[in-house]
Amino acid sequence: MKNITILRLNKILRMTAGLMASVCLIAVLCGCSASFSAGELLASPRLTDEQNEIYNALTASAGRVDLRYPHTGEYRSAFVIHNIDGEPTDEAIVFYEQSKSEAAKEPDAQDGNAVGNLRVSFLDKDENGNWKATYELPAAGTEVESVAFSKLGSDKEKLLISYSVLGSSDKIMSVIDYENGVATQLGTIGYASYMMLDNLTESGEYLACFNRDGAKKSGNMTVYGCTDGKTLGMMYPVLSFGNGVTDFDRIMSASCLILGKEMPCIAVDYLISENCYGTSVLYYNGNAFTTADTIVRDGAKTNYSRRTNSYTPKLRSQDIDGDGIIDIPATSPLPGYENLSYPEQICAVRWYRQNCDKIQLTAYTFIDPKRNYMLTFPGRWVGMVTAAVNADDNTVSFWKYEGDIKKNEYALLTIKVVLKNDTSSQSEPDVQSALRDGYRLFSDDSEKTIYYKSIMYEGLSLTEDEIAAALKVRPEGYTSNTAP
Repeated sequence: MKNITILRLNKILRMTAGLMASVCLIAVLCGCSASFSAGELLASPRLTDEQNEIYNALTASAGRVDLRYPHTGEYRSAFVIHNIDGEPTDEAIVFYEQSKSEAAKEPDAQDGNAVGNLRVSFLDKDENGNWKATYELPAAGTEVESVAFSKLGSDKEKLLISYSVLGSSDKIMSVIDYENGVATQLGTIGYASYMMLDNLTESGEYLACFNRDGAKKSGNMTVYGCTDGKTLGMMYPVLSFGNGVTDFDRIMSASCLILGKEMPCIAVDYLISENCYGTSVLYYNGNAFTTADTIVRDGAKTNYSRRTNSYTPKLRSQDIDGDGIIDIPATSPLPGYENLSYPEQICAVRWYRQNCDKIQLTAYTFIDPKRNYMLTFPGRWVGMVTAAVNADDNTVSFWKYEGDIKKNEYALLTIKVVLKNDTSSQSEPDVQSALRDGYRLFSDDSEKTIYYKSIMYEGLSLTEDEIAAALKVRPEGYTSNTAP
């Protein structure tokens, strides 16, 4: 038995040695090192036949290259195929870095305007239908962030390439015109965030770039276009907005009310300080962009904003009632929590809409810390009812505030959330246990079950119909970083 075991062991060792030798041989034949980095183990996407043709045409012109891929956006390939010169056939735009061995052959070939070794190559088809390299530009950054196309108010498409630069959080937008086989960079724009403006003006699509003004502690928006087709310039005066803008959280197209009329706008959610956010609403007034003041103020002119802590999630502007108009969130402590520190406060979320110089309150709500639901307070609850959060059993209780924020055993309404992917004991989906405790089932999906129970109390209790209308549950599969 011992000899048989030794023979088997020797056979296994010989097979293992043979396998390792094969791996090393393959590595040598492929020109690879026997040690692998994490980047080398991430294989590049397989090229299509057309991409292989483009790649061969590129290497015939530039030598050995390393392809680079945009990080975000609609176009994620190193090969972007698009018609950018108005002719019947498409062009190819390829992002690459020259391999170190090729770059060493031409030490003086680096363009003086280049930020790094990243380059953009333009290829077109000849009269025989074969791809050939026609022009090349140095990149305006070290990484490709995204690629877009827009006429920018002109009659011909422009190429917009967004770059990042190593060591900087801001980005660079390069606007390029391609015609008769020649690529011309019309300009570069530094920005923190951008969006394409469409349907906001009557002049077509433009590029809006957003930046922070450290001296003024505000944000600003600059709108660019190419009205004569060859010159990149500002289309409207620079618009400053916000108070204490340190970073941009989200920028989106929306609708607002101006003098009672629904108009397209831009909602800019921004960071003021740690866990503190604000919003500005920008709209086009017919000849320029302007801002609607969405800083909510009380009678003492105290600025309201929104804060996040373990009880209040991060919130963004959105249409909460489905009427198509953007609503702006602002937080304020529930009764009894006003004098506590911000991390200890449980807050209501007030939703406002801007109607020119008038600010209208549209809803007074409580939002579950994990965004599972939003409860809209009826008018008789506002200023009268407070809440307590119990993380141990995933419940929130609402009761009449009478000078003490300790948990009241006579809760007007208690909402319990059971998360089905949570294996902790307090989230065990025991329907019978919840029913024994007096809860009723409100909603159930594959992610969570929500229960509630209520009592009758001095005109503050809610009817079943009121609860059904006031309690809005986060849709199943909804992962947006917003309120329900």
